[in-house]
Amino acid sequence: MRTKPIRALAALAAMFTISTTALLTGAADVHAEGTHAADIHTAAPPGLESLVDTAVTGYLKDDRIPGAAVTVVSGGKPVLTKGYGVADVRTRAPVDADRTGFFLGSLAKLFTAQSASQLVTEGRIDARADVNDHLREATVPDTHPGRPVTLDHLLTHTAGFDSDLVGRNKASAEDVEPLAEGLTTRRPPRVRAPGQVAAYDNYGYALAGQLVADVSGQDFPTYVDTRILRPLGMTHSTFAQPRPPRIAGQQARGYRPDGASGWIEAKGQYGSWSPAGPGAVSTAGDMGRWLTDQLTADSAANRLMRQVHYRQDPRLPGLGYGYEEWRRDGRTGWFKDGDIPGFHSTLLLLPSHGLGVFVVFNGDGTDGRAAVDGRNLIDRVVDHLVPARPATPEAPRPSADPATYTGSYRAARVSRSSLMAVEGLVGAVTVEKDGDTGLRTTGLSLDAQHGEQRWTALGDGLFRERGAGGATLAFTGDGLLVSSATPATAYERLTWRQSPALHTALLGFGVAVAALGAIAYPATAAARHLRRRGPHPRAARAARAAAAVTGLLAVTFAASLAAVVSDANAMMEAVPLGSPLLTAVTVTGTALVVTTLGVATGAVAAWQRGWWNRTARVLFTLTALGCLALASMLLLYHLVTAPLTWITG
Repeated sequence: MRTKPIRALAALAAMFTISTTALLTGAADVHAEGTHAADIHTAAPPGLESLVDTAVTGYLKDDRIPGAAVTVVSGGKPVLTKGYGVADVRTRAPVDADRTGFFLGSLAKLFTAQSASQLVTEGRIDARADVNDHLREATVPDTHPGRPVTLDHLLTHTAGFDSDLVGRNKASAEDVEPLAEGLTTRRPPRVRAPGQVAAYDNYGYALAGQLVADVSGQDFPTYVDTRILRPLGMTHSTFAQPRPPRIAGQQARGYRPDGASGWIEAKGQYGSWSPAGPGAVSTAGDMGRWLTDQLTADSAANRLMRQVHYRQDPRLPGLGYGYEEWRRDGRTGWFKDGDIPGFHSTLLLLPSHGLGVFVVFNGDGTDGRAAVDGRNLIDRVVDHLVPARPATPEAPRPSADPATYTGSYRAARVSRSSLMAVEGLVGAVTVEKDGDTGLRTTGLSLDAQHGEQRWTALGDGLFRERGAGGATLAFTGDGLLVSSATPATAYERLTWRQSPALHTALLGFGVAVAALGAIAYPATAAARHLRRRGPHPRAARAARAAAAVTGLLAVTFAASLAAVVSDANAMMEAVPLGSPLLTAVTVTGTALVVTTLGVATGAVAAWQRGWWNRTARVLFTLTALGCLALASMLLLYHLVTAPLTWITG
C-alpha cells in the first residue's frame, strides 16, 4: 500500500542503552556510527560516510525509529553498506546490513517489473497484447470492449482497476492464500478504460506477477529466486511466504511509536499480492548487489525497465516499468519507494552517474516521518556526490488566469467501491490562487509537516514550486493535476457536488443534529411523563425512539472513526489487516443507515397524521434531514457493511 508520510521513532538515550547492552553481551557495536557490512568493496567517497552517519542517527533519535540500513553504490561498486540501531527492540539485536532482512513493501514491484521485462525481451510475452492471452489462473473481465488491459498498462499503473486494500494483508505468513486465489476472490472492478490515467495500482502489479507465473510455469516466488535473486547472490532475500528459516531467523521487526518512549510491533506485512509488496524481504547488502546489476549489467530487461512507457503530461516525469522517473536540480534518475506497516524503504538510480542508493527503516516514525526521512537522505547523498546543474530560467509564456485551476482535486487511485474511498474525504488537494499569477496548494506535499506549497506560473498550465529543488505542477486539458513528485498518480478535478469540504460539513451537520436528538427526544418523553400528559400514538413514539437510537449510533460512529484516524500509523496497519475498531465503524454505520430510514418515515408520517405541534414537527423534520445527510455520506464513502456495500458498489 502506498501512503503519505505518518510518524517516526527511537531516541538517543535508547541508542546509548542499546549500545551499552550490546557491548556487555558481546554483540556487535551499534553506536551512532552504525555497523558495517562485511564486504564493502570500495572506499566511500570523502565525507559520504560521515554525512550518512549523521543523518541516519539523527532520524532515529528525532523521529523515534528503532533501526535502519543504507547501501550506496557509486561508480558501479558498493561504497557504503551500513546498519544502524536495532532490528528488535526487545532483544536489542543490532541491525546487520548483510544479514538483517527488512520488508520491502512496494519496492517488490521492481522485481515484478524485472521478471516481466525478462519474459518480454525473451519474446514470451507481448507487452501490448491482452493479458488474457497469457493468463491461465486469473482473467480480466471485458468491462471496456475493445480496450483490453495489457502488461504495459499493469506496469505503468494505467490498467484502470479500482483500489481496495481493505483486509488484504495477514499477520502471519501461514495464513496467506495462493496468489491466483487472492486475485480472483478480491478482484476490484475496472473503473476506467486502460491507458487514460495513472492511478497507483497494487492489484495490477499482483496480476503482472500471476502473468509471470503462468507464462514461466513457475510460481512467482520461485521465478524471482531462480532468475534474479540467486544469480545475483542475493542469498538473504526472498518472496516466499512463509520465509525460509535461515531468513526468518534474522528478520527485523517493524514498529510504530507508542506514547512518549515505547513502541508497538506492527503487523500485516504478508499477503497473497506479494508481487505488489507484501511478504518480500531483502537486506541492504543484497539490495546493493541488485543496484550494482542495474547500473552495470546492460541487459535488455534492465533497459526496458528504465524507459518511459507512459507520461500523464509530456512536460513532467513519466513511468518506466516499476520505476518512476526522477528529476531534481538538473539531475535525472529512476525512483521507487515502499511502505508497509512498520517498514519504509526508498531507492534511487542515477545511471548516468553510476549512482544507486537504498534506504530502509524498521519503524514508521512519529507522524510517519520514516517515509520522508528516506527521501531526504537520498537527496542529501545525491547533492553530496552529484553536483546540481544550474537550471536555465524559463521564459514566461502566455498563461490562463491561475483562478482557472483553483478548486479541489482527488487522487485517481482513491477507491470508488470500497472503504478506502474515505481517503478522498480526508486526503483531497486544494488549489487556491496566490497573488496575480501564482498558486497555493494544500494536501499535495509528501511531507505532512509542510503541507502548504506555493507555485510560480511558467505558462501553459505549468507551475514551478518556489524554493531549491522545487517540484513541477501541470494542469492538463482534461482536468487533471499532475505533480513531478508523484508521476504514478494523477489528480482528478472535483465538481462542487464532490467537494470534500461539502461532504465534511454534511457529516458534521448530521452527527451534531442526530446527537442532539439522542438527548432531546428522551428528555421530552421524560418531561411529558412527569407532567402526566397522555402518551402520543405508538407510531409517533417509535419515530422519536428511532431518532434517539440514531443519535446514539451517530455518537458511537464518530467516536469509533476518530479512534481509527487519530493514529495514522495504526491506521496504516488497520486498513490492510482489519481491526475491531474498523469493524465497529462500518457496523455502526450500517445500523445508522437502517435507523435513519425509520426517522425519515416518521417525519413524513408526522405531517400526514398531525403528530405533535407544528414546531415539534419542524424540529423532527430537521432531525430527519440531518440523519439523511449523515447516512448519504456513509453510503457514498462506503462506511457500511454488506449488504449495503453491494448497493453502494
